[in-house]
Amino acid sequence: EAHSDQVQQEQDNYYGGAAVAAVAAASTAGAYQQDSNGDDMGAERKKKEDDYNASYYDGNDGDVEMAMKNNGGGYDEAYCFEADTEIMAEIQQDNTVQVDESGGIQAFVAETIEIDGDDVGIIKSDAEIEAEEKRKYVKYFGAAVCCLVVVVVAVAVPLTLKFTKNVVNKTRYVSDPPTEPPSQMPSIMPSGQPTSTKFMEIVDFLMPLSGNSLKVQGSPQYKAAMWMESGDMMPNSRGGTGLSIDDAGFTQRYIMALFYYAMDGDNWVQKQGWLSEKSECEWFGIDGFSAGCGSDGIGGCIKRSDFEGDYNKVCRLSMGRLNNLFGEFPKEMGQLEQMRYVEIQDDWLIGTIPTELGRGWRKLHTFLIGGNVMHGGIPSSFANNEFLGTVFIDRNNFNGTWPTVFDTLKNLEWLDAEGNDFTGTLSPGIGELKSLRIFNINNNSISGNLPDTFDESNLMEDFEVAYNKFSSTLPES
Repeated sequence: EAHSDQVQQEQDNYYGGAAVAAVAAASTAGAYQQDSNGDDMGAERKKKEDDYNASYYDGNDGDVEMAMKNNGGGYDEAYCFEADTEIMAEIQQDNTVQVDESGGIQAFVAETIEIDGDDVGIIKSDAEIEAEEKRKYVKYFGAAVCCLVVVVVAVAVPLTLKFTKNVVNKTRYVSDPPTEPPSQMPSIMPSGQPTSTKFMEIVDFLMPLSGNSLKVQGSPQYKAAMWMESGDMMPNSRGGTGLSIDDAGFTQRYIMALFYYAMDGDNWVQKQGWLSEKSECEWFGIDGFSAGCGSDGIGGCIKRSDFEGDYNKVCRLSMGRLNNLFGEFPKEMGQLEQMRYVEIQDDWLIGTIPTELGRGWRKLHTFLIGGNVMHGGIPSSFANNEFLGTVFIDRNNFNGTWPTVFDTLKNLEWLDAEGNDFTGTLSPGIGELKSLRIFNINNNSISGNLPDTFDESNLMEDFEVAYNKFSSTLPES
C-alpha cells in the first residue's frame, strides 16, 4: 500500500502542473472573450496573464504543449500539459494530443525495441524490384547463351577436324591420249605424276579387268597402275626396269600391287618385299609352301611350264593373323586361277566375298578368313568346288539364310562358321557330306530341325550347334 501511495503521489505531482495550466488557460480564454467586446481592462488583464504564463512555463525543464478544442470555429477551451521531449518523440503525433471524452489526457506507453543497424535494409518500390529482376534475367540469359556457344564450338571443332581429314579430293579421271597437235586444255593428272603414253596404254590394257576405277585418282586400281607405270624396279628382259603390257606376268604383278593398296599395305605389321624389285612370288605371305603350291627357288608360286610366254603363278596368300590388313577383297583377285591357300585372320577385312573369287579359285583347298568384319553370305560361285576342304568364316558378321553352297562341297572336312548371324534352317545335305569331320555353327540364329541322318561312312568327330534355335535333338545315328 505504501508503494501504491508513492506511485499515486508521483503521478499527481506530474499531472498537477498540467492541470493547473489547463485551468489557467481556460480562465484566461473566457475572460479574454468577455472583455474583448470593448473593455480595455480585459485587454490589460489578458496581457498580464500572458506574461505570467510565459514566465511560469518557460522556466520549466520540459516543453509545454497546448491543445485547443475547437468549438464552432473558436477556441474556447484549452488544455495544457507538460511533457518530456523524448517521450513526445515516441508518441504518434498528428499536431494534437489525444484526449478522451471527459477531457483527460490519454496516457501512451511506447514499447522499447532494440534494433541492430546491420539488419536494417532499404525498402524498395515495386518498380525498382521489377527493374532489378529484369536486369537479373538479362544477365542470366546472356550467361546461358555464352555457355551454349562454348559447348557448340567445343563439339563442332573436333568433329570438323575429324571428318575433313578423310575427305577425298574431287574425283578426277584420266584424259584420253593427247591429240596432235596437243590441245590447250591442261591434263587432269596430278602434276607430280604427269600423263604418259605408257600409263594410258596400261589403263587401256587393264580396263576389261578393273573398269573405270583405273581412272579414279586415289583408288587402289589407280595407284597400282601408276606403280606399274613408273614405280616398279624389277629388271626386265630389255635391260630396263618394270614390266610392259606385253610381258608375261604383267597382270599378276598388277593384281598383287592392287591387293597391297586395297588392304592399306603401308600400315601392315609384316610386309617384307612388297612392291620391291623382287618377284611377287617372293613377297611376304606369298613366299612359302602350301599343299600343291610353292617349291624351292620360286617362292609361293606354281612353276611355269615349258611353254613360251608362261610365268610363275601365285598360288598362296598367307598373311597370318593380326597383321593389320584393312580393306575389301579386290574382285580382280579372282584372276589368280592357281590360288590354293588363302589365310587372312583376325584383321579388318570388310565388305562381302566377291563372286569372282568363287569363279576363279576352283583349285582352292583352304580358305581361312575368321575374325574379321565381313558380311553377306557365301557366293554360290563356290558351289561344287572339288578341292575346298577347310573353310573358316567364324567371328564375322556374315548373315542371311544358311548357305546351301556348303552342301555341294563333297570334300569339305572342316567347317567353322561360329559367331555369325546366319538364320534359316540346315539343309539335309549336311548329313550327306562323307568327308565332314568338324562342324561348328555355335552362336548363330539357325532354327528348325537338325538333319535326321548322317551318312554311315561319315567321319564326324566334332558336331557343335549350341546357342541356336533348333527345335529337335541330335539323331541317334
